[in-house]
Amino acid sequence: MIPTFHQIAPELTLRAYPTEKFKAAMLSVSAVLPITRESACKTTLLLAVLRRGTEKYPNLAAINARLDYLFGTELSIRNYYRGDSQIIGFSADFLDTVYVPREEMLLEGILDVISQMLFHPLLDGDGLLLERYVESEKELQCESIRSLKNSPRSYATEKCRALLYRDEPCGASVVGSEEQVMSITREELTAHWKELLSNLRLDAFFVGRDEKSLISALSQCLLPEMKAHCKTPLAKGGLYRVFAEPKKEPLYAEDTLPVSQGQLLLGYRTGVTLTDENFYACTLLNEILGASPISKLFMNVREKQSLCYHCASSYNAYKGAILISCGLEPSNRDVAERAILAQLEALRRGEITEEELSAAKKSLENGYRQLLDSPGDMETYYYGRALLGVDSSLELCRERIRGVTREEIAALAQGLILDTVYFLRGTLEGGDGYEED
Repeated sequence: MIPTFHQIAPELTLRAYPTEKFKAAMLSVSAVLPITRESACKTTLLLAVLRRGTEKYPNLAAINARLDYLFGTELSIRNYYRGDSQIIGFSADFLDTVYVPREEMLLEGILDVISQMLFHPLLDGDGLLLERYVESEKELQCESIRSLKNSPRSYATEKCRALLYRDEPCGASVVGSEEQVMSITREELTAHWKELLSNLRLDAFFVGRDEKSLISALSQCLLPEMKAHCKTPLAKGGLYRVFAEPKKEPLYAEDTLPVSQGQLLLGYRTGVTLTDENFYACTLLNEILGASPISKLFMNVREKQSLCYHCASSYNAYKGAILISCGLEPSNRDVAERAILAQLEALRRGEITEEELSAAKKSLENGYRQLLDSPGDMETYYYGRALLGVDSSLELCRERIRGVTREEIAALAQGLILDTVYFLRGTLEGGDGYEED
């Protein structure tokens, strides 16, 4: 089953997955923006300020009181990358309307709060976003940037990601640097908000029972605000994707941090994204390489050779990249890297046992099946694919996974290109390093 699609207006769409499985429903309202290094962190700051107060609900206490009245609705900000797009907006988890008296108008109440945040934030007499909210959120965003070093694994991953996508829009940090954030004035942020509204297109995604009522609520509560504020909606409805030319030689980079554990990361280009025929084979390649507890990296590099604290891989299906991450004693860097490369070479030679292949397939099939247990996970899966024009049900994914062969995986492994090697060297001696994960 795939979600139903409704074009409510040129600037507003709805995808709905009707289900009676949950007592709670989920609604997201999202915009797809192109990423630029100048605007990404500014948009992150803007979202935080919009969440602070509106004309009708002037502070967080008033907003939370309204959400509590709406049967404990939970409303959160959406802000993440998919490909070279920044997905922003709001996500609401709430009691399914079948359990709510009709006169309560729950959907309309939730959309009213979202509309207030998006179109009617609290402004001062000069028509600018409130200074105390802007300055407060700037400090919080800078604290978030500084706190990244408290998790060496996350810090190293972010540094390697920036290097891996150095020539592509998504190489920009979503939170920016402290210097970038502190230089943003409220005049600039207000102008950024107005520009965002003038080009706004919104995608709604719903998991729940009352699809017809939501279409009516969107038309009555959200669409009039959009028509009043959005002058030239972005024509593009899918993801922005930019792919850099393959590098002739890998980029090697190293930093130091006063911790005991080192972090080694290797970024590979696969040439295979979610829209490609080989996507399922690439997903299985990643699963066998390092994405599961029975993977080659975990079983051999970590368990049998005891060279590291953790060793795993992740696959970015929107960019076609695999990132291998390894936490280790700095003195083990060279031998661990050789061991990692040896496991990849084994894949290239097709050295995949029947047990490895079967376990990887079962793991992925079970992962897809578990998505049906969470409205949020279902939205992530179906909305991400819809933005690329891929309409594949979870049932079809499981079927395609079952059909992948050992030969297809080996052929893909042979095409992996090493792009970036990043090492974060811990400079402290002693300690087992586990606390740093």
